[in-house]
Amino acid sequence: MLKKDVNMLSGSIFKGLLAITLPIMVMNVVQSLFNVIDMTILKRFDSGSAVGAVGTCGTLISLITGLLIGISSGANVVIARHIGAGERDQTAKATGNAIALSLAGGLLLLAIGQLFAPLFLSWTNCPAELFDQAVLYFRLYFLGAPILMFYNFCASVLRSTGDSKRPMIFLTVGGIVKILFNLLFVARFHWGVSGVAWATILSWSVSAILALYALIHTKSVVHLHFRYVRFYKQETLEMLRIGVPAGLQQAMYSMANVIITATVNTFGAAATTGISIANNFDGILYQISYSPALAVMPYVSQNIGGKNIHRATRAVLFGILITTALGATFGALSAIFSAQLSSIMSDSPAVIAYSQQKMVIISSTYFVCGINEILGAGLRGMGKPTYPAVATFLFMCVTRFLWVWFVFPFCPNLTFLYLVWPVSWVLSIFFLLPFCIQSVRKFRLEFA
Repeated sequence: MLKKDVNMLSGSIFKGLLAITLPIMVMNVVQSLFNVIDMTILKRFDSGSAVGAVGTCGTLISLITGLLIGISSGANVVIARHIGAGERDQTAKATGNAIALSLAGGLLLLAIGQLFAPLFLSWTNCPAELFDQAVLYFRLYFLGAPILMFYNFCASVLRSTGDSKRPMIFLTVGGIVKILFNLLFVARFHWGVSGVAWATILSWSVSAILALYALIHTKSVVHLHFRYVRFYKQETLEMLRIGVPAGLQQAMYSMANVIITATVNTFGAAATTGISIANNFDGILYQISYSPALAVMPYVSQNIGGKNIHRATRAVLFGILITTALGATFGALSAIFSAQLSSIMSDSPAVIAYSQQKMVIISSTYFVCGINEILGAGLRGMGKPTYPAVATFLFMCVTRFLWVWFVFPFCPNLTFLYLVWPVSWVLSIFFLLPFCIQSVRKFRLEFA
């Protein structure tokens, strides 16, 4: 085992989880901050409509990319389980299979983005004054989809060994490249949304090259052998069995948010821009709360492979502790300073008010979302991906749809609309808890 890898099969679980969680959290927060910088540069050097155009694409992009990127979690679980069981040949095959899946999924995303951009944006009630620029940004963004998918799978492979530091470094380097090209393309050449899109693609390229180099030259069990880069029936089916429900879960999250965003868009361009700004900061909080789940998943999977259900269970409990502490702390800060944060990307009092309205409600309750994600990650690590997907469908989709279509009309106020987020998280937690307990009992009997 390399020094950069965390030994998930022995030693302190709490320290091990923190060692994986903190780099993931920094990586994802930095990535979200780079998106904030995109919006800030557009505000400073381009028209206000450019900020809204980029922002209104965010939820749709998450919906489409979430499905296929979610499959990378399937690769993470499968590879981690082979590592825990000491199966080196299967680990090598699963690593090659993951890379093949990433390339196929990336090409599929590219085609979807080019063909359906106008249709998808029309579904969100995108304001007419933002529509053309939003379509342009959407199509350019998906030109880089194969690169994005490739990097995410490479990072997922590395995290299956407990190595979350190098993916953090790779994404940070790519983010710095993104800022530099943003300043060049937007501030210097005045390319607007095109400049932001091209800077994003270039940053992904840098991160992907670094991740590929790491997999080729690593001496750990996930060393990439090009002869293994192909589809293996058993590995592909297992990755899809775990990854597709996880991807559907992310897509359903985004689908419900698209419905809510479409409702907000009916309040006008100021509301559209306001929720776009709030979504950036909410995205940062989500990454903080979700990062422990990305650490818990391979931790549970490796220990299931090693037939140690006690360590797997404790990993879930420690994950809940960590996500609650992080989510509650940063959520409170975000709610308290919501007005100041929103003013970074807009000078309009109306836009700031709309942004602040969402941030105060969602930020203060994001730790509840983190607990829900930990339970889902634990179940996926145990090879039970269906339960979290069903919970997402019932409470992140159906509940939110019913709220928007049947409850919201009786109180058409955005504050009331946003309450559906914490309500759905709490319902999902109560749904998942019995399945977690049942799965743990089953593995205890099996391993005994």
